[in-house]
Amino acid sequence: MTTNVESCIKPGEDQCCSHSASAHQIVRRTEGDELSSNGSAAEAWDWRFVPLYKQLLLGILFLAAFLISDGSSTASQGWEGAPPWYLPVGLSLALLLCGGRRYLPAVFISSVVAAIVNYHRPMLSWCGIPGSIAIYLGYVSGAAILRGRWRIDLRLGTLNDVGRYIVISLGAAIFSAVTGMMTLLGDGRIRRSDALGITIEWWVSDALAIIAFTPFLLVHVAPLVRRWLSAGRGVGQPAARTARFSTAEILELTAQCGFVVFAIWFVFGYAPALPYQPLYLLFVPVIWVAVRRGLPGAVLTTFAISVGMMFAAWITQAHRGSLPRLQLAMLALGLTGLCLGAVVTERKRVGAAVGKSERRYRLLFERNLAGVFLATLAGRVLECNQAAAFMFGYDSPEEVLDLPVANLYNTASDWESLLTKLKSEKSVTNHEMRFRRKNGDSAWAMLNVSLIDDDSGLANLEGTLIDITERKLAEERIQSLAYYDALTGLPNRILLRDRLSKALSTARRQNHKVALLFLDLDRFKIVNDSLGHSAGDLLLQEIAGRLKSVAREQDTIARLGGDEFLIVLTNIKDIPGAAVAVERFMDAMTAEFVLQGRSFSISCSLGVSIFPEHGQDSETLIKNADAAMYRAKEGGRNNFQFFTADMNAEAVKRLTLENGLRPALERQELFLVYQPQMDVITGKITGLEALLRWQHPELGLVPPDQFIGIAENTGMILPIGEWVLRTACSQARKWQDEGLRPVQVAVNVSAVQFRQEGFCQLIRKVLHETGLAAHHLELELTESLLLVNADVTFSVLQELKAMGLTLAIDDFGTGYSSFSYLRQFRVSKLKIDRSFIRDVAVNPDDAAITTAIISMAKGLNLKVIAEGVENEAQMSFLRAHQCDEIQGYYFSKPLPLDEVADKLRGNAPHANSEAIVGTPEGSGLDTQSNMAIALTPHC
Repeated sequence: MTTNVESCIKPGEDQCCSHSASAHQIVRRTEGDELSSNGSAAEAWDWRFVPLYKQLLLGILFLAAFLISDGSSTASQGWEGAPPWYLPVGLSLALLLCGGRRYLPAVFISSVVAAIVNYHRPMLSWCGIPGSIAIYLGYVSGAAILRGRWRIDLRLGTLNDVGRYIVISLGAAIFSAVTGMMTLLGDGRIRRSDALGITIEWWVSDALAIIAFTPFLLVHVAPLVRRWLSAGRGVGQPAARTARFSTAEILELTAQCGFVVFAIWFVFGYAPALPYQPLYLLFVPVIWVAVRRGLPGAVLTTFAISVGMMFAAWITQAHRGSLPRLQLAMLALGLTGLCLGAVVTERKRVGAAVGKSERRYRLLFERNLAGVFLATLAGRVLECNQAAAFMFGYDSPEEVLDLPVANLYNTASDWESLLTKLKSEKSVTNHEMRFRRKNGDSAWAMLNVSLIDDDSGLANLEGTLIDITERKLAEERIQSLAYYDALTGLPNRILLRDRLSKALSTARRQNHKVALLFLDLDRFKIVNDSLGHSAGDLLLQEIAGRLKSVAREQDTIARLGGDEFLIVLTNIKDIPGAAVAVERFMDAMTAEFVLQGRSFSISCSLGVSIFPEHGQDSETLIKNADAAMYRAKEGGRNNFQFFTADMNAEAVKRLTLENGLRPALERQELFLVYQPQMDVITGKITGLEALLRWQHPELGLVPPDQFIGIAENTGMILPIGEWVLRTACSQARKWQDEGLRPVQVAVNVSAVQFRQEGFCQLIRKVLHETGLAAHHLELELTESLLLVNADVTFSVLQELKAMGLTLAIDDFGTGYSSFSYLRQFRVSKLKIDRSFIRDVAVNPDDAAITTAIISMAKGLNLKVIAEGVENEAQMSFLRAHQCDEIQGYYFSKPLPLDEVADKLRGNAPHANSEAIVGTPEGSGLDTQSNMAIALTPHC
């Protein structure tokens, strides 16, 4: 059978529910169809989608059916003065339950018309319009309660729905019988003495229709009407299924129909049985069909037997006085069929739900991605699904069933601990455990298991397993990333602090010392720039391996980042013992490294702080070891230093300078001075070198060698370098606009500036914005800058030369001097470092080096300028060896902006007069550091 429940509701109206079923499905219903239930009285039907002509036609059909059934009831009154059942009541109640208040007019009009046409009642009499309406008010109220408050399933699929239907409907029948009796009494159609009998007969006739006729209409007729109403309205309706009967079902159906016919004949047509009328035989087919077919079959059988009994009594002209027995039998049959059918249907529904649940459970069990299992406390696997078998490395569940549960755990103790926990807590959720696969590999699973009792009362384990091996591996990787350096595998800063804190706590208890070593590689940046970052990474891994090879098991080696390492040495008895350990690490760095087929050496600078002498906590020890490492750097690198008190002051000063350098540009604390360059032969000024100075608001004039390195490390050198370039070019152009003789202005370029993307575009932009011709700008480059990434350097220099700039090599002779790059890069000028000029007149070695540089430059058609020239002896030596230009205090100190113009005009004071800006040679203010990467100062 196909059962549909469609709703129809119109705003302001009650709901109406109908059910559809094909005729051939009335007899046979499949298990799922008999057990389907909507759970509500009716689903709303929107009557706006039902054509008006169908609504009108339905009302006309109801009126016709009402009058015909009322007429047949009137005719049957000739038997014993009252109809066996009053069909119009059953018809009206079914319509009110399905259609709601919408059909009140149809019911009332039909009742009034029947009273006038069939019973010839005056319209305004008690039995006319008032009585015709009043006798149905009880059914209207009852239908409203069943539809609205209790919302019963109109298919009467549960015993609860059947009970409510019977109670409310029979109660409404009492109201209708009393009301009808009073209307007859009011019109004088009955005597007072007959009132009770009339009321009982009225109620019985209505009750039989309610019990035997209305359920038939609700279950079997209403769905057909509903399907007719919904046909063609654009809403898809489930198609009725065609019932297919087996031979056994056909035989059973034939036997049931035959027994009904036999029972009716036996009661009404078999002469020997007539005096006794064994009506109990009629219960057999009702019970039989109810048990086999549920409520739909019971309702159909009860209705068929009731109709058959009426015709049999009419045909056989049953004797008077048999009506009460007949009505009682019909009432009992109807109640039996309804109640027993509801019980059977409900039980089948429960059975179907259980079966469906079992099928769903089996489907979930077999297709579940999680492993599902059932095992005994003794350790035998009773059942498991395919996912569990795969999880353990087996091809099928049958292989797992042959194994003890303990064999699946990583260790037997894991199984025992789980059993102990289960016995105390009865269930375990999200329990992570290790298990062993078939091949012996260990894996991880999350277990949810409970103790359950089987049918025999024995406790078993039932639960699920989820493979979390990948998650555990990911957690281990996350743990490693959180506490270990991804490149070297060494502890990172977080783990270092934890281990250092524990080491300090242990040292306090045992009265030991702890040494903290801060190691920084020397010139590691050159490796990255020359060989690439991949080679630098390989070098860091090699260094980490070496450091671990010389460390003790209890020591901790950590990488802070970049080329910085921290080493924690525990159980140190004294400072000399710490020094021995430090030398071990320094010696490990002396052996050559081989990377990409090339061998080279790299040194390190190392600072040491000791607990408790140099600090009581981790932060202080790290800070002091860092300060000691910087002192080792300043001491020439490739050495180690123990922390001293004055290092802390230097660290504080360095931090002060770093914090002050960031806003120095905005506060206009930086300024330029210019040192003239002189032609040795003519004595004329050939150029000016722009030198950077910093007037700190608290520290005063800060020497460039103290803040240039900080600018390099913090990245501030880029904005500072651009400012110097723009300021120098702008000022040179301004002097030209004032009518002074044009001279070149020299600006130092850092390696960071030179390698930044768009450096040539920056030069071109500054020259364009300031209006300075390119040949009036000289860029001074260091030797180390030219050696890094020669291909990129060559392309940049080619572009700069094409722009017309002059290129000079600064501090020539102090770096890795190479004749090849002089030929390749085609620079214009070499600047001999001051360290060779200082003793050139008295030191034969310096004289030889300076002479060689000048001769080589002449041979390559390069100009030579000597910096740091301070006396006549140096000047005479340079003039004798044909040096082109000089720069230094012999000719002029660095000049402030307002004195440069006078110097260019030839009105400057004597070169040996007291300096206005800067300090005499040797003070450090104009000393250029080999580390400087931008705008380094010169004397």
